[in-house]
Amino acid sequence: MPALPQLYPYKAGPIEMVVMPGEIVGVWVNKVYNFFRVEFIEGYPRSEPLEIDFGALAAGGVSAVTQLALLEMPDTEFGQFRAEVLDDLSVILFQGRADQRHKLFTRVATYTRFNAIKDPCGHEGEFYVHEDNFAFMQAQNQTDYALTQSRVAFWGFRYVLDPLTEYSWKDKRLPTAWTRVPATAHL
Repeated sequence: MPALPQLYPYKAGPIEMVVMPGEIVGVWVNKVYNFFRVEFIEGYPRSEPLEIDFGALAAGGVSAVTQLALLEMPDTEFGQFRAEVLDDLSVILFQGRADQRHKLFTRVATYTRFNAIKDPCGHEGEFYVHEDNFAFMQAQNQTDYALTQSRVAFWGFRYVLDPLTEYSWKDKRLPTAWTRVPATAHL
């Protein structure tokens, strides 16, 4: 049986890279693992996070389900992200329908401003995006007053990958050591 150096990618504490350059990852896509060597990692720090604003929301209002285009990954890349709600609202994260790992139907996580109290590092809402595995969010104003902005910040890592065709999940040709990454396909 191959050794799996990282069985639990969701760890409490500040966000950490799940692999290092040169290591092998198995990315869960279309109900099989595809294997890649990590070539390069780029950090997106919390100090200057990526941010999306769903706009003004009336009291009790709901935004449209919005694709997180700022987190899309090109081919042979995946992203590891955490999120923080910056305004007084609730936000739901959705991912693809094709696979049900690490989520219920398409709902992955719900975030509020109060998550920072019980989860200051944001690990409970950590998620992964691989290639065309688009992430979506919907903002909900659960207050009795209107909001002029509804912002969510993201931080994490981008991993650039090199496909390893010599390994196959279906043919049971597996690397001796690899890390599981729970990104799922949107197909």
